[in-house]
Amino acid sequence: MTMMDNDKMDNDKIKNDKIKIRREGLEMDHHMITTDPQLLTALPQVDQAAQEVKTNEMKKKQKRFRMFGIGSFLYALFYTFCLYRNASGITYPFFAGGTLLFFCYFIKKSESSSADGNRGQTKAHINKTFLMASIAAAGLLNCATDSGVLIFFNKLLMTVLFCVLLLQCWHDLTGWSVTAYIKGGMMMLFGGIANTIAPICDVAACWQLRRRDREKDGRTERSANGRRLVRSVGIGLLIVFPMAMLIALLLASADAVFYDLLYNILTFSIDIDSFEDMIRIAGLVSVVFVVCYGIFSYNTEPQNISAIDNKAQTAKTNWDPYIAVTVNGVMCAMYVVFSGIQIVSLFLGKLPKGFTYASYARHGFFELVFVCIFNIVLVLCTLAYFGSLRVLRVLLTIICGCTYIMTVSSAYRMLLYIASYQLTFLRLLVLWGLVMIAVVMTGVLVYTYDQKFSLFRFVLVTLTVGWLCFSAAHPDYWIASYNIAACEDGQECDSYYLRRRLSLDAVPALSEELWKSEDSVYHRRIERYQRQRGMFMGFRSFNFSRAYAAHRI
Repeated sequence: MTMMDNDKMDNDKIKNDKIKIRREGLEMDHHMITTDPQLLTALPQVDQAAQEVKTNEMKKKQKRFRMFGIGSFLYALFYTFCLYRNASGITYPFFAGGTLLFFCYFIKKSESSSADGNRGQTKAHINKTFLMASIAAAGLLNCATDSGVLIFFNKLLMTVLFCVLLLQCWHDLTGWSVTAYIKGGMMMLFGGIANTIAPICDVAACWQLRRRDREKDGRTERSANGRRLVRSVGIGLLIVFPMAMLIALLLASADAVFYDLLYNILTFSIDIDSFEDMIRIAGLVSVVFVVCYGIFSYNTEPQNISAIDNKAQTAKTNWDPYIAVTVNGVMCAMYVVFSGIQIVSLFLGKLPKGFTYASYARHGFFELVFVCIFNIVLVLCTLAYFGSLRVLRVLLTIICGCTYIMTVSSAYRMLLYIASYQLTFLRLLVLWGLVMIAVVMTGVLVYTYDQKFSLFRFVLVTLTVGWLCFSAAHPDYWIASYNIAACEDGQECDSYYLRRRLSLDAVPALSEELWKSEDSVYHRRIERYQRQRGMFMGFRSFNFSRAYAAHRI
């Protein structure tokens, strides 16, 4: 025999020994179980306890489905009615108000909300009346403008405010930082979206409990009779179908009126567009239902609430603060030199040889806006991860001061550029952004010396009020008014921008020759609006700005 054969025999022997040992162990365990009376008594108790745990879990799911199931479905229908193919119609403010009423009612009904825990509003909470009023105002502004940019940011503002409102209802926000709000909101939303399988599991639990109750009540015989009836009806239909077809053909050949009736029934066609709309509506209702139910089911679980609270806790960092001192020191030196150049060259007008004031001042505003935003992030990250040494606070204060100078420099450059090349929506938006940056930087400066200051609340209120005012002002109207006035003063007129790049908000300021020209976009926008109004349930798409423009044009 070879060495390979010997190895094979040894391996077979080891394998047989293992099988023998395993059999002996199983026999011993079986003997112990069957002979020990305590183990025999304990096994049914263990099974009963496991069954009770499973039953309690199913009852919990059944209770949750009864609480949120019908409400989520009704909200999905309401959402679809208001917003299906209708991004800025008259139904938008009703959608905003209905959403607030729905969620507030079910949050109060839920046992896991902070309102049921009697927490009330803490100092860290933002006033709920302000949040609700701002959401309603943004929804109202959506049906009063034709500007796509305004509509988009109105919706974004509503989403952010609504997330903050939900966080306040389910969590105590005391001590939450800006990053905690962001992490908490992301976990709340994406956890709810990822939990979209919850309604299926809850419906299955309700069905299992119902079937178990029927078995306990002795209703199995009645359900068996029902199944027998369904089976019998199905067999009858299979038998009668070919018979009915044959008789129908004979009757159709015997009578012309019956033939026409049968022909119309068999040649019935479905409008493809209507069918596609039905599919889209059903899909939208389903998506909204599962998302809404998932948000409620995820955020009312105590373990998920605790997980979000733990994730939002500010962790103590042990990063060496002298790293931040080095980084901010270098940045501070560079900013001081740049700010000095701005004061001397831009504000005082003392330029080196070879530079003209017009070419120097009319560039660089977008770059400075980016640097200002970067400085805000830099200061917040430094305070969050490196503490607040005295020397570090001094450096951050200098950076904040330099940011103010950069903000003024960017605004001044933009105003000079507008004076030469007139207004556009982006240029006006930059000016608004610079004002908001200056106000936010003031809050950051206060937070540098007092970290108990609720910076997130300050920033949210500032940006909310600022954007609502900007959106309500209808910027396109003022852009058209300013540019037309500049043209009348002798400046070169950019008629292409006035005819093609503005929304219907600008129509009240435009002359008749501008919106009547062949390449004008206003007629096409109004025709599209009138087609929407003429469709089924077209009253939903009524928009104040578009209606006024259609009446005038």
